[in-house]
Amino acid sequence: MKNKVTYTFQYFNSTSANVYLWLASPPETRYQKIINEQKSLPVQENEDMIGNQISFYKIESGETMKASYEIELLSKTEDSLPELTQEEKNFFLRSTPMVCVNEEVRHIAFNVIRSETNPKEQTKLLFFYIVKHYNYKFPPKARGVTHFLKDKNGDCGEFSFLYAALCRAIGIPCRVMVGAFTGGKHQPHVWNEIYLEQEGWIPVDTSMATTVKKQFWRYIFSPIQTLSWKAYYGKTDNQRITFSIDTEHTPTPAYPKVSVQNRHIYNTFDIAGKSFIWGKDVVQQKIPYLQPIYFYYEDEQPLKDRTEHYVGLWSVHETGNKKLILLLRSVFGYSAFLLAMFYFVTKWEPLSILFPVPAFLFCLSFVIRKERVLFFSIATIFFGIILLMVSIGAISTIL
Repeated sequence: MKNKVTYTFQYFNSTSANVYLWLASPPETRYQKIINEQKSLPVQENEDMIGNQISFYKIESGETMKASYEIELLSKTEDSLPELTQEEKNFFLRSTPMVCVNEEVRHIAFNVIRSETNPKEQTKLLFFYIVKHYNYKFPPKARGVTHFLKDKNGDCGEFSFLYAALCRAIGIPCRVMVGAFTGGKHQPHVWNEIYLEQEGWIPVDTSMATTVKKQFWRYIFSPIQTLSWKAYYGKTDNQRITFSIDTEHTPTPAYPKVSVQNRHIYNTFDIAGKSFIWGKDVVQQKIPYLQPIYFYYEDEQPLKDRTEHYVGLWSVHETGNKKLILLLRSVFGYSAFLLAMFYFVTKWEPLSILFPVPAFLFCLSFVIRKERVLFFSIATIFFGIILLMVSIGAISTIL
């Protein structure tokens, strides 16, 4: 059965002037196939050399642009391996302000791999190194490899930037995959893919490996299937889509050249070592990353601090049986919680008899969806036994 998801996006211009917006349409990759696309007519469209499809929009005050996609997530990929041109290899080996391959990065990378010469084993050693020495923290204080090396705390973006830099430092092409989980509204995620001659592009997710290993509680009730932390080298949960590939994109048309007055009135953020105003600045004439947009707004008043003003409103949802089970899970979970709460407040005995039913089904839904199977298998058995005992007791009372 095909694993399909729906991805919808919209941006409403709530300012009093024009907004110029660059939107990345999900690219075709080894792990996703675009089945259907519908979107507002752009002013201009462009495809770069690494496969990003970028649409440019001019959105007037009070207008809304919309886009929707149907995407098939692929677990079994094609047998043929993509061959990178020298230009592509150079691109994925380059040093950039955000993915900075400097002397410190080279020193760390070569110190980690030591005498290992096999490229795959080298990238595994770098994977283990990052998981061991860095910690997940959201939101990050700044963006870019240089800051992450010092702070050692960051989100998925920081993990992926550093892993890309370390791989590039030892001559292994590595790209940053910017996208989202299929968990509903605004579930952004960033990971990597490395290129190995005998295998093509394979996924590596250092931030998920780190959180699963060190902060497992984050995902106990999450709709995302988690793997063992070591499995995030070479594998993913197959519950994510890619918006765009890599960082620092050349905008077409060019980003407006403006000198922002009164910078102190805006919310600024450190990107690649410089104070950055989102929606007013670029990184050396390039868009830092597309998740799934970047924009320029003409209004001289700062944007209100709301997510939709900076990245738009978007969501990625599963379809079919997966969506149905997730919906039923919510019903079972809330039912079990309410029954338990009412019982503790009222001490009404029938509630204690009813509670195990939704609790059992809630835990079973995780097992069916293959999410934290060991934990929820034990929980399912536990509530199953309680349900059985309650049923036997009820039958005995009737008889």
